[in-house]
Amino acid sequence: MTRLETLLDSIEQSDIFYVETESDRQPAKSQRDENDYAIFFNEYAFETSSERFVALAHEKGHCDSGAFYNIHTPLITREFCERRAWRHAILDHLPFDKLMDAFEACKTADGVTVFDLSEYLDLSEDFIIQAIEDYIRMGKQIL
Repeated sequence: MTRLETLLDSIEQSDIFYVETESDRQPAKSQRDENDYAIFFNEYAFETSSERFVALAHEKGHCDSGAFYNIHTPLITREFCERRAWRHAILDHLPFDKLMDAFEACKTADGVTVFDLSEYLDLSEDFIIQAIEDYIRMGKQIL
């Protein structure tokens, strides 16, 4: 089973409705209605499997953390909800120990690049950068 299939299975087991969509305007979106959660997802809007995985993990992060907002929500609250969803996705899919192991595996005499980590972990560079920044904010020692 691929990592994306495992994530889709996790979404199904969490009783989150998964709806395939063809929307290019909002290729990935999560929504809450009372106690029901849904993810609307256009897998064809993403170029790589790592981009698909990261986008879906982020939307699941919204559902798992309850970090939702609407068009009337103040910007500061929206940003908080986005950070919370990203942090949840990072903690679930790139635990600190796994990130540190990747640093060790990718280390060369010139150091480690985000590109190297991205290739090694099959995650987008943006996700790697956010993970590093989050772990630093959490007080973790990177290198």
